[in-house]
Amino acid sequence: MARWIERSGALTLAGALALGAAGYGGEARALAVTAETDPAVLVGNILGPGITVVGTPTFSGGAVQAGTFTGGAGSVGFDAGIVLSSGDVTQIPGANATGPETLGGGGTADDDLSTSVGTSGDADLNALSGFTTYDAAVLSFDFQFGDGTIGGDLYFNFVFASEEYIDFVGSAFNDVFGFFVDGVNIALVPGTADPITVNTINPTANAAYYINNVDNTNGFAVAGLDIKFDGLTTVITASLTGLGPGVHSMKFAVADASDSILDAAVFIEGGTFSSEPPPTGVPAPETPLLLAAGLFGAGALRRRRRPA
Repeated sequence: MARWIERSGALTLAGALALGAAGYGGEARALAVTAETDPAVLVGNILGPGITVVGTPTFSGGAVQAGTFTGGAGSVGFDAGIVLSSGDVTQIPGANATGPETLGGGGTADDDLSTSVGTSGDADLNALSGFTTYDAAVLSFDFQFGDGTIGGDLYFNFVFASEEYIDFVGSAFNDVFGFFVDGVNIALVPGTADPITVNTINPTANAAYYINNVDNTNGFAVAGLDIKFDGLTTVITASLTGLGPGVHSMKFAVADASDSILDAAVFIEGGTFSSEPPPTGVPAPETPLLLAAGLFGAGALRRRRRPA
């Protein structure tokens, strides 16, 4: 079982700027990602106290769409865990060379992370994004609390990142992810019933949970993190309280929206998929029973394309 990283409070933009060159405690440690699609290994990396996996986990996606990582404290906001991506996870580490970009401006031609894997989308993510999804990576398993005779509360820490930031905010390229417990998404903007997407957390919407990592013409501070994504969320805690006894289903999924380029990813902290609250993060609503009815009907902006 992975050890929790003791911290206080979520990673803020100011904290991200301070941590760009070093991990927590001043220890310089670069983000390292290893491709791994064995679902048992992925689940084992995030499993924490009070939770028992039931049956055999499954993974759906390409060979480079999932992995484990270490050295993430100075970039992701926690040291180790797993990552699921709509692109190639091995390309995530390193400095971001993109920019300058403009909020909602339709982009440039030099994005670092853009892999069309060729896998299908996901129906649940289509509903959350409001647009058709592509290149979905999906990890699914069943779990119970202890021996299954008791119920409990579920918690885990995560970060969402996308290369669609910031130039496609407000567009149809609304990259998305979801955490579905018994079919209900608990990956929500804290304090709301809205799913977390490029269009719901960004510099102008729920900006307290956004970290900008790309040079821009808008004057937004640039975190300069050791990660190629143009933007990412702070560390957020997903939670669902009052689950009953017996077996529950868990589905982690992330995908591109409207086309298969410009990658997105979700990072889950090792050892925090637990019946106990993790030591940091922003709690999501405890009873997220409503899915978002619809998101941002904005028309598509001019789309950048890679040369063939």
